[in-house]
Amino acid sequence: MHLNRTLKTHYKPMKKICLIALLCLIFIQVKAQDGATFKIKFKPNYTYKSDISVNMKLDANATGDPDIIDKLKSSGITNPITALLDMGFNGVMKTGSTGADNSFPLTMDYKIAKLSVSANGQEAPIPPSVSEKDIKIVGSISQDGVMSIDSAAGKKADDSTKNQMKQMMELFQKKIQFPAKAMKPGESFTQTTPMNLPMGKNGGNINVNYSTTYKLVSISDGKAFFDVVPNFSMDFSIQKIAINMSGTGLGKMVYSIKDNFPISNEGNFTLKLKVTSAKVNVDATGDIKTSSTTVIN
Repeated sequence: MHLNRTLKTHYKPMKKICLIALLCLIFIQVKAQDGATFKIKFKPNYTYKSDISVNMKLDANATGDPDIIDKLKSSGITNPITALLDMGFNGVMKTGSTGADNSFPLTMDYKIAKLSVSANGQEAPIPPSVSEKDIKIVGSISQDGVMSIDSAAGKKADDSTKNQMKQMMELFQKKIQFPAKAMKPGESFTQTTPMNLPMGKNGGNINVNYSTTYKLVSISDGKAFFDVVPNFSMDFSIQKIAINMSGTGLGKMVYSIKDNFPISNEGNFTLKLKVTSAKVNVDATGDIKTSSTTVIN
């Protein structure tokens, strides 16, 4: 009897302690899903395998030099012109061990997996030099997360190539700049990124104004789910041909919290395109679907 009273006496406070501990654990789990701080960051000794696809449909009208318009007609391409693009990339980025200066090496190898272009049902020939393109880059990432390029396509990069690649890498790294503070579901931020990209041998630059709003929808299972709304415009010239593009849309992004990296992106966009030249002008509207996934090990 005495033993039973002793057990009952100690059981009640132990039950309360267990209940409080359970409630605290649940509270901690709920708070853990309440908000998080995000930052895109590459890590040493990791492999990032990516698959990217782009599908585009353009409805266009071409006007201008009658001789050129007639040549298009004789080839079966008449107004309105429906152009289709199906493109896919896959690639691997590998990072090495951290050195004495806290930097680590990286290698990048990206290939065109598929590429087809057609106009009014007629396939356009794709030169092997384009369809078999293999982009290889060797470089490093500093302790501050800044990429630098040592060689591209197996050749040591000169100052001009390094500067161009540096701008491309900066564009890649600055693609998403999350707020420094923790974000909670329902919160959003807008990133505006004006860019000026060199076009290499053809001369000139691509001028881009890109504004994207990211809204955190939810956090679960170590992942953050975002709605993405971009607005963009682009202007550039190629051999006296002026090209203007603008568009908007809606996308979805999944971010891995433990990997500090987006592992999935999907988007549906509308596009307006205007091409102006001395002989032919093109006005077009289009729909673009994009998809990318990254597997991190």
